Amino acid sequence: MKIMVCLISGQHVPNLLSIRSEDPVPDRLVLIVTPLMRARKKHSHLLNALAAGGLDYESRHDIKDLTKEDSIIEIHGLLRKIHKDHLKDELVVNLTGGTKPMCIGAYEFSKEMHLRTLYVPEGNQHEAKDLLRDLSVDLKHRLSTAEFLEGYGFGVLNPGDLERSKERAEDLFELAALLTANSEDPGQRGMLGRIQNLMEEKKKNDWMGWNRDGLILTEESNVYLDNEPLRSKIASKLGLKTRDSMLLGSLDKHRVEFLAGKWLEVLVWGMLNRFVDKDLIWDLNQGVRVGKAFPGEDNDLDVTFMMNQSLCIVECKTGGQEHDPAGKDVLYKIEAIKSGLRAIRVKTYLATTSDNVIDPQKGGIKEPLLRRADIYDCKIIAGGKLRELAELYFLKSPNLAERVSQEFEIRKVVKR
Repeated sequence: MKIMVCLISGQHVPNLLSIRSEDPVPDRLVLIVTPLMRARKKHSHLLNALAAGGLDYESRHDIKDLTKEDSIIEIHGLLRKIHKDHLKDELVVNLTGGTKPMCIGAYEFSKEMHLRTLYVPEGNQHEAKDLLRDLSVDLKHRLSTAEFLEGYGFGVLNPGDLERSKERAEDLFELAALLTANSEDPGQRGMLGRIQNLMEEKKKNDWMGWNRDGLILTEESNVYLDNEPLRSKIASKLGLKTRDSMLLGSLDKHRVEFLAGKWLEVLVWGMLNRFVDKDLIWDLNQGVRVGKAFPGEDNDLDVTFMMNQSLCIVECKTGGQEHDPAGKDVLYKIEAIKSGLRAIRVKTYLATTSDNVIDPQKGGIKEPLLRRADIYDCKIIAGGKLRELAELYFLKSPNLAERVSQEFEIRKVVKR
């Protein structure tokens, strides 16, 4: 029987990758837990993350408590007891978690007993070092969003919605690109703003009717667009009718939300989707709701994907954003979500067609926002670049993939 010993810390990914990459996977786990990690339930989070990826160790693990996290002698003695309990088993020790004294003690014991000893470098989570044999082990498992989140005590609260969101995004991507390409058109801005106001009014006054019917656009709705080619394409795709410059007919709530702002999420999703088949990114989703099992702890993430074993989050903003004229509140929100996860491998982006991030005199992104974004390690992708991507799409430009990869910093990982 193969037993893997894991030193539990605040970061679960190295342990999870090591477990998943064993061939065959360990039959049983021994988790060494300090009082602080036990209080934070980090051992349970690792088990939940493994279960999210289809590996159930609920009845196949042992918890071993370490009272002094800075004692080399104690970790050495605890491993000796574990070894004695598994004399007939293959023992593998993962040094990546725990404190430095724990790692030192575990390494000394492993060296003494000639055990396989693994270590996953923070800078390269695609391979583990087999220290005593001076070998590298490929960590081929691609971490899913659910596995990433569960290891920090969070979960995906709406997994059943994600496939439907993908189907809607595929259907509406071309229209999303058209709206993005015309995002500076005053008429389009006015029409989309009117849709948003009608949506908010319907939600406030008739929540059940909103969920059931969405919006019914009549002449009294006053939804119009003078740009005839654009109006015709919107009406054709969404099953609306036109009379003079008005848009008339029924829209379910998902299509209303699309026009009210989610079109930019669909645009970003569609631009990134071309990289999924190339294995550069994976687990691409729109509208992931992240939280804990009780109310009040959830956040809606516009677009998420996994890249280089890291969770990537794209916040999308359209419209005037009058409530945030300086453009800084959205950066605080993005950083608050990132900090709340207590994860060290989260990359964030702000994709926005709103003018509040643009310096009216100099014409680029406001310098204070760039400095703040740099502190938060958040990439701002402003309207001009988003419109350029949409235009390249309609031109069928061979440069589109390169431009998307530049904006979202997508690059192939080179193993060391």
